[in-house]
Amino acid sequence: MLRKYIFIFMLAPLIKKDAVHSVDVTIPEKVVVAKAGSSVVLPCQYSTSVGANFVLEWSFAPNTADTSDGRQIYYYSNGKSYKPGSQSERLNINHNPPTTGIASIQLNDIRSSDTGSYVCEVNNPPDFYGSGSGIVKLSVLVPPSTPNCQFNGKANIGHDITLTCSSSNGTPPPIYTWSFVGSKTPLLPNMMENQRTGSLLLTNLSQAFSGTYQCMASNELGQASCELTLTVTKNAEAGIIAGAVIGVILALLLILAVLYYVLCYREKQKKISKSDYPGSEIREDAMAPAIPVANKGSNTTDSFLLHETIGRQENSKFSMVV
Repeated sequence: MLRKYIFIFMLAPLIKKDAVHSVDVTIPEKVVVAKAGSSVVLPCQYSTSVGANFVLEWSFAPNTADTSDGRQIYYYSNGKSYKPGSQSERLNINHNPPTTGIASIQLNDIRSSDTGSYVCEVNNPPDFYGSGSGIVKLSVLVPPSTPNCQFNGKANIGHDITLTCSSSNGTPPPIYTWSFVGSKTPLLPNMMENQRTGSLLLTNLSQAFSGTYQCMASNELGQASCELTLTVTKNAEAGIIAGAVIGVILALLLILAVLYYVLCYREKQKKISKSDYPGSEIREDAMAPAIPVANKGSNTTDSFLLHETIGRQENSKFSMVV
């Protein structure tokens, strides 16, 4: 009897496992590629006996994120659907309710931000066996945006310079092709192009490098271009130009200084002319100081001094008149 119970106890887990159904999720198309602005179906199929605890969930992880960090975009439970993600207005379930073995979703008006991994997960307790999830990768094709053309370095004879070209958007990554506008050949011998990075290296510059350069960015959906004009100059010419600019600036500063000085001088003269400077006035009708006349009784010496004094005054008056 004891042996019988032991045998039943050992078989119990196997009997329980056979009685439980498994959940198997299948992704018919693991990679979906579509153009921006179109609609896509992200496929997901499953097999299980749907019960009261059946739950379907879709989550989305952007292209640079891990699937474990994905955010929920669709949820079905107890006969109700929920769309909590930012894509809710563009997302629809293909079969509603999704209880017939098809859990595919449709995404409308797709854009570059929709590129990433989509995880379809089915839970149906007590069915815990099998593979309950699958991943679909969506790649949204976007034509290249208008690239930006610029150059790094000095465009002087004998120097090297690098032209760069880059588009901010484009899936798959665009290919960049440079051309020398007006030249019979696409590029000169001293031009080295990198179509992946969009750079164009010009070595040992000469006057022949002067002109317009065009960069074309292209992928499967379209192309866009930009242009820049390069003028190669001599080092001496560059110095002359810089000197001329500095000379003009100094001349302007000198003119401004002269004008400022003149204005300040005029203002000073106006203030002086308005000032009051009193001076001594000589009246024409003023009388000369009286000379005392000697008395009759004065001695001869006094008389001689009197005549001498009068004579000097007369000579002085004569000199003033002349």
